[in-house]
Amino acid sequence: VAKDLGLELPALRHRGVRVFDAGRTQYFFLDLQNGHLSIKERVDREEICAAVAKCALNFEILVKNPM
Repeated sequence: VAKDLGLELPALRHRGVRVFDAGRTQYFFLDLQNGHLSIKERVDREEICAAVAKCALNFEILVKNPM
C-alpha cells in the first residue's frame, strides 16, 4: 500500500492511514511497519456470500492528512 500510494513507511503513520471494511467484520489491516495490506480475520466465502457466484469484499483506505 505504501508503494502504491507513493509514500515512505513513516508517512503512513504521520498521515493517519487506515483501512475500513464495508461489513461488520474487519477482514483486513494495514501493517504500518512494512506497509502491507494483510488479512486480519479468516475469510469464509460460504458465510459471506453463499448464494452468490461472484464474491467480493469491499474496503477503503483512508489517508487523513493531505497527499
